[in-house]
Amino acid sequence: MISFTLSEHQRELQQKFRETGELRLRPVAAEIDRAAPGPLDRRFLDILGSEGLISLLVPEEYGGQHVDAITLAVIIEELGWASTDFAAVFQSTFHAVKTILVGGSPEQKKRFLKELLAPSGRVAAFCPTEEQGGSDSSSFRTTARLSGDRYILNGEKTPVINAGSAAFYIVWANMDTDRGRSGINAFVVPGDTPGVTCGPYYDKSGHRGVPIATVTFDNVEVPKENLIGAPGSGYLLLMQTVDSGRAFVGASCVGLARAALEIALEHAKKRTIKSRPIISNQGVSFSLADLLTHLEAARLLVWKACELMNAGLDHSAASAMAKLFASELAVHATSEGMLILGQKSMHRSALMEKFQRDAQLTRIVEGTSHIQKAVIASQL
Repeated sequence: MISFTLSEHQRELQQKFRETGELRLRPVAAEIDRAAPGPLDRRFLDILGSEGLISLLVPEEYGGQHVDAITLAVIIEELGWASTDFAAVFQSTFHAVKTILVGGSPEQKKRFLKELLAPSGRVAAFCPTEEQGGSDSSSFRTTARLSGDRYILNGEKTPVINAGSAAFYIVWANMDTDRGRSGINAFVVPGDTPGVTCGPYYDKSGHRGVPIATVTFDNVEVPKENLIGAPGSGYLLLMQTVDSGRAFVGASCVGLARAALEIALEHAKKRTIKSRPIISNQGVSFSLADLLTHLEAARLLVWKACELMNAGLDHSAASAMAKLFASELAVHATSEGMLILGQKSMHRSALMEKFQRDAQLTRIVEGTSHIQKAVIASQL
């Protein structure tokens, strides 16, 4: 049963990554945001490695320090508070790890998960989406053809987070276009495999610190051992992975909304008009009260989805609700924050300005808000 009180271990991790966010992530996030689009910034990789973040995704038997879903959500909230860019980079790697944990063989887990635990910091990429398909995962045009003891992959995936910086890509491809979803499979493709290219990088309005590009697979050969799961199992594996990931996007959005609320609240207490702080105006204080209420509700939706994950129960709708509500809250919180800060929020150097740009993209990643509503409606 879910508890509304974190355990001592969870509080320790929460505090650890709150300090990491405040002291290491937020100071560099704005600078990375202003840089030209390109590969993942080395500073993000250094933090991933030195803080042991990837190990939290990996079971102990494969060298990690795996934590449960609620604990992971608590950590991702802190990362989202400091930098939703960094949180997105981490979450893409989560997707790749989750795919291998759910569908991979013991040999694949030993080989590929260990590769991500390097102290220097490594990431992976999750590649289901294609230009023409969007969220329609049954329309993959990327193909995989068996030739002897190898598969040959051809196609393009876009948008791909961690493109050009990934140790390996989890690629969904169609082995039999006549079988629809039953022909879909997932493959592990090392990033340095001949025929794998990426670019150009997206010049985005928000999440500018997240390297996103098109990745092309041109006659890319991978051994048969890199097929994840049994032939035809790829679609179910994809749904299992995406369902989990949406809740963690929600956790990141809770962190972003919390950051916006904190800045707005601090300003409202300090800014005075006619010798009175503007928080004494109900138009301001009621807005902040609404944001705090919605923030608490969003966090509980995330935790509910994570509790279902921990119990091994269906969490598809719960994850969609968490992602939908939290991402819409992030947009609302940053918009209200800009109104409360007024002209101070207009400058590119203002945190709230960056927060609003980042918040808009959270409604799109991992399925738009409309997709989340479709998932929820399908279970009515």
